[in-house]
Formats: sequence, C-alpha cells, structure tokens
Amino acid sequence: MKKAIILLNMGGARSAKELKEFLYNMFKDKRIISFPIRHILAPLISNLRYKKVWENYKSIGGSRIYELTEKLCKKMKQYTDFDVVYAMRYTKPHLKDIIGKYDEVTLLPLYPHYSYTTYESSLDELKEINFKGKINIVKPFFEDDRFNEIIKENILNSIDNPSEWHLIFSAHGLPKKMIEKGDKYQSHIEKHVNILKNMLPKFKSINLAYQSRFGFSEWLKPYLHEELEKFKNEKVLIYPISFMIDNSETDLELKVEYKHLADEIGINDYKVVECPNDNKKAAKFLVELANESNTSES
Repeated sequence: MKKAIILLNMGGARSAKELKEFLYNMFKDKRIISFPIRHILAPLISNLRYKKVWENYKSIGGSRIYELTEKLCKKMKQYTDFDVVYAMRYTKPHLKDIIGKYDEVTLLPLYPHYSYTTYESSLDELKEINFKGKINIVKPFFEDDRFNEIIKENILNSIDNPSEWHLIFSAHGLPKKMIEKGDKYQSHIEKHVNILKNMLPKFKSINLAYQSRFGFSEWLKPYLHEELEKFKNEKVLIYPISFMIDNSETDLELKVEYKHLADEIGINDYKVVECPNDNKKAAKFLVELANESNTSES
C-alpha cells in the first residue's frame, strides 16, 4: 500500500510564464471571485498584469516557495515512512497529477488558519478528483503549542533585546465582505495573536496588521502601511503570521516594498522574521500533525 503526506500550498512564480499561470488560476478561483464574471476577468487580469508584476519578482529572483517546500519535504521524510510530496493550487504540480499514485494520502494544507480563500480552496480540487483511496485531512493548527513554540523561537532568535522593538504580526488581508459571509479567518488570526502575546517576553508593543490588499472594497484593518506610520524613530519587527513558507509576499512585499516605506517613514530599524520554512523542528511537527490527523474521507 503506497502512502503519502501531500503538502498543499498556493504556488508561486519562478518565471513570467509561471506568474501568468498563477494569476489566471487565482482570479478564476470561485473562492477569490465568486461571480461568473471571473471567467472573463481571469484572462484579462493575468494578461494585463503579469509582465509588470514580473519586473518586481525579478528583483528577488522569483518566489522561493518551491525551493523551500522541496527542502521541507526532504526533512519531513526523515521522520516518516510515507512519501512526502507537495501540490500547488495555482501552479504546477497540481493535486490531480499527484494523488493517483497513492492508496492512502494525508492532505496537509500549509495554512495555519482557516479561510475560504486558502484552506478551503486548497481542498476544492479534491472534490473534482475521483480518488478511491483513503484520505486524511489535517485541520488548521494555529493553536498547537508545538507550532507556536517554533514561531516564538524564530522571533526571539531574530533580535537581541525584545524590549527595544515593536512587534507587528502581519497577516494576509481579506475583503471584509468575506468575513461577513462567515469566513473564520479574522477570528483565527486574532486568537493566534493573543496566544503568541502570552508566550512572548515584553516587547515595546505587540500589534496586528494586514497586508496584500488589492481592489477597491474594504479589507480587514488595520492596514500594515498605516500601522507602520506610528513607529517613526522606532525599531519594528514583522512576523508574517499567515505563512508557513516564505514566498513573494514575504520576500518582496514585506522585505522590499514595506522596507522602502519604513525608510520613508523614518523607522530606525525594520526587520522581517523568516517563516518556519524547512526548519527541522517544523518538519518534525508537521509529520506529527499528519500522523495525528483523524479526519478521513473515502
């Protein structure tokens, strides 16, 4: 019987062509745009935006998400007899191209918090696949003590004296209307921040803000760019709380674009903490999580 742990994530772009594919598939996703007009918008937006956006991606050499995920899979394999592979939602490899190789799979969405747009979207493809084997699905894990100890360690290892720093947990934004429709994402993020506040030593302040807003509708607040304006002449540490793996939204948006803004504001020191990535403790934790999974479908 062939078994695997399959890590699920959004995907990323290592070339202009891959970025075009990513944008097309993302804007075609019913979890991102619920109206049928998405079938018109997806090709339009991807064609109009990918060349310009790729110019920014080139400055960081493309997304690291593939390289880091492959390293994570190799480290996880040290702790399990299962194969450890990954599938991406918006770029290759897709779940449908991988899952058929196995008799039993544990699907592990690399999203600590639940959202229609991430966790639920990553499982949508499963509904379209006629897979006859056993399936276990790992639930969001932001409350797990083992995971939060990894985050705490990453944060504290990135600076010398927490009392000199303002810590901002930066979460990926979401349109407010999605929360009004019942998405649990905001409540999960806020609960997670409160858990971590209680675990961490005394910072100058600990805050929550949201990044990656686009379009014209109101998104979750406070926006990160507005939050940063409060900290002129201060030291600011950013932790990207939504992500397990560094990607363009941490490497480009947080480390480059928001760094420019921090310099303009006059922030004395601005740092972004690395995500868990292929950390040995993270690899061990994820295998343990997969082993403990008791949600199954057939």
